[in-house]
Amino acid sequence: MKTTRFFGTLFFLIVLLSCSQKSDNNEAKTQINPENIILADFEVEGMVCAVGCAKTIEEEIAALNGVTKSTVDYDSGKAHFEFDKTQISESEIITKIEGIANGQYKVKRISNNSVNENTSQSGNTTSNESEKVKVDFKGFEVPNLFTFLINQV
Repeated sequence: MKTTRFFGTLFFLIVLLSCSQKSDNNEAKTQINPENIILADFEVEGMVCAVGCAKTIEEEIAALNGVTKSTVDYDSGKAHFEFDKTQISESEIITKIEGIANGQYKVKRISNNSVNENTSQSGNTTSNESEKVKVDFKGFEVPNLFTFLINQV
């Protein structure tokens, strides 16, 4: 019984330490001009889970050069990306998503807006709320690794 607890604790510590290490992939990314940022929202069909599908798509797109924000919501089947139009195109993002998991995902564009589209010369945004993109993550939950491991012992 003591050896089981020892190995369980050891496993927990290894998982905890390996999860806390972040690789610094941002060093290779080039400088992004805020005037060239494009907002793009997509419907993604073919996702079967939040961790394997949505998270994989989110990470794959975030790793692309020129992408500043990558968010994928499994529950709504929607994805939101912000990217520099001079470094990557919308079609490249769609091709990348549809190439993941041997073509399991199908992508349909919802909207495409420039960040500075509603900005005046002074840099203040207009107050037209109907033109803003709203993304809701009410159903998004992160699994509690600690509770899972305790329940396994």
